[in-house]
Amino acid sequence: MRASGILIFGLIVMISTAFADEKLPVLKVGSETYSNVTVTEVTATDIYFISDRGLANAKLKELDPALQKHFHYDPAAAVAAEKQHLGNTQVHIPVVDTHHPSSISDLKAEMNDAISQVQQIVNQPVTGLPRTPDMRVSMYSPGWFHPGAEEPDFNTVDVRTTQMFIYDQYDYVMSDLNPNVVYISHELEFNPMTKYFFTDRSVPKKRLTEEEMMEINQLYRVIGKCEQQLDELQNPKSPVQAFHLWAAQHKPIVIVIVAVLFVTLVFVRKRRSQVSEA
Repeated sequence: MRASGILIFGLIVMISTAFADEKLPVLKVGSETYSNVTVTEVTATDIYFISDRGLANAKLKELDPALQKHFHYDPAAAVAAEKQHLGNTQVHIPVVDTHHPSSISDLKAEMNDAISQVQQIVNQPVTGLPRTPDMRVSMYSPGWFHPGAEEPDFNTVDVRTTQMFIYDQYDYVMSDLNPNVVYISHELEFNPMTKYFFTDRSVPKKRLTEEEMMEINQLYRVIGKCEQQLDELQNPKSPVQAFHLWAAQHKPIVIVIVAVLFVTLVFVRKRRSQVSEA
């Protein structure tokens, strides 16, 4: 009975792990197949996701027609987006190789590159104007921002949903840090999920476009992936922790194992009952 109880408890634990955060069990992209897929972003041209092979992206045109329809793929819109992307050389998303494990130095370099790109987008210059008596100005003090910043959840956050236009009720804004310079309110924003990367807090921050925020989202996914892999390399997990991680990343296999164990348990108990009756 004790062995049966332990086995049943183990089955419960494995089942609860197997169904945690279920997204797409399989994603086929041309001749490639990805398992345990969590979609992080879908654009006019690409789908970005995390799978058992790490962070990756694929062209929507390479998916089967049913998935293309599901993700609202429009070939004409995709061509237009690709042309626009070719003309924009401001930032560059690093290519993530999901087939070969990275060394610690490679991961750090990749993460630092992504961080640098986020900082470039977030800290773009804003227009400063000399203050004149006829300007309707609001003063912010002390400084533009409170101390500290919340570290984003790089694997899940969408900075488009946290963009705030706190200055829009005024024509111009200024702070006690630069009392002779004013800034145009509708060109500014505050975003608590990008504040972590503010490098100069003596000036307000530029209002980002949809495309710039999507770039940040993808760079955040790169940072999150690198942090996770660095932690795995630098802090090896215990066997129990490793098992739970493996189970979460191989849900279809775990489901099969659970089913086999359950059937085996039922068969063994039935055989024992038959032997006892004989």
